Amino acid sequence: MIFDTIAAISSPLGTGAISVIRLTGKNVLQVIDDLFSNKNPEPKKMYYGWIKDKNEIIDEVTWVYHKGPKSYTGEDMLEIFGHGGILVTKKILNIILSKNIREALPGEFSKRAVMNKKMDLVKAEAINELIHANSEYALKAAANQMDGKLSEKIQILKKELFNIAARIEVEMDYPDDFEVDNFEFLNSLNAIKEELEYLYENADNGISAIEGIKMAIVGKPNAGKSTLLNALLRKDRAIVTDIPGTTRDTIEESLSIRGILIKSIDTAGIRKTDDIVEKIGVERSLKAIEESKLILFVLDNSTGIEDYDKEIYEKIKQFNKDIIIVINKSDIHNKDNFDIPWQNHDVVRISAATGNIKNLEDLIYNKLKNTVTTNEFTLTNERQKQAVKKAIDSVIKAIEGIELGLTNDAIMFDVRKAIEGLNELTGEDYTETLLDNIFGNFCVGK
Repeated sequence: MIFDTIAAISSPLGTGAISVIRLTGKNVLQVIDDLFSNKNPEPKKMYYGWIKDKNEIIDEVTWVYHKGPKSYTGEDMLEIFGHGGILVTKKILNIILSKNIREALPGEFSKRAVMNKKMDLVKAEAINELIHANSEYALKAAANQMDGKLSEKIQILKKELFNIAARIEVEMDYPDDFEVDNFEFLNSLNAIKEELEYLYENADNGISAIEGIKMAIVGKPNAGKSTLLNALLRKDRAIVTDIPGTTRDTIEESLSIRGILIKSIDTAGIRKTDDIVEKIGVERSLKAIEESKLILFVLDNSTGIEDYDKEIYEKIKQFNKDIIIVINKSDIHNKDNFDIPWQNHDVVRISAATGNIKNLEDLIYNKLKNTVTTNEFTLTNERQKQAVKKAIDSVIKAIEGIELGLTNDAIMFDVRKAIEGLNELTGEDYTETLLDNIFGNFCVGK
């Protein structure tokens, strides 16, 4: 399959000014000859022509030929720019596919770029993250990674590991002629470990910027949790009634507060219940709290603090999460001065029903902004994080091996395992299954 010539629509399928169709593979020049009667196109030059089906005119287009390996995929490529109608674009693609060309799978163009060494896996993932970025911080994290600085850093660390491995190998092959300086090795490995640990420890910032930060909205039934979710979203997403227990399951929606992507979860009211469905909702609420970084604990200004509220607080405090106490319905007059019995938490008063929540949004932003700061390159997904963790563990074992006086072949094994981890990160040591899993999440035509 990797030697097939493939084609796909690379622009969004809809009505627009321009559509883009891409081809890549060994038969691109033959397709150009068939479509445009041009046997020797000049690379990187834009041509003008007509797409015809037999003698019927389909569209007036421009096209560019990219000669491999100086192309996105490293193979011969053709990009056709036609008018952006759904029917005409599909018609052109079908004409191309009729020439023994296969339709591309999701991400197959980028997959070939990685396999042909045009980019590494880190940059390919950054391109996909850039396309799907739906917040300013996500866009910045993807752009920082795409410029290649992370890949450069990994290549430097890998080169240092290769140098250590080479010197150990020489000493093993010529023990009488060379003597390994274990102290120097220890210094080098410790320096590599520190660099990798810095990447690993800051990975959550990049992952949070790309994937979003989970925030649970928690409180007793009818405290106004669903109304608050709707206010944050600026739309009606959750059903709101005066009947306690209306939300019987968790509702998750993405929203952006000043460029931070937040996955806000409206939880079912946490209370004892004999209703089987509601009981499942409560269990899911507790799981959502466990997975969230921030909890909005919503209290009802019209009722004051009740035993329900105290029971809920006892449940959520055990998760050791950052909690904002939100006193909702502040537009309703209440003589109770609402003393908060729980210390060390920020408290804000809002009226979700009237949309008076700016003070809450300001507080959420201030609490979360440092968790998505990506002023430099960083890891941006769990796959990358685990690959770095594998390399760190192997470097630590190599350091321990030297300190314990283990043989050079044992130390060499761990150094090579560290290199393997970094190769997994950049995609230099890939399996077909790994690439299929990663590029299966890409757009068709990318």
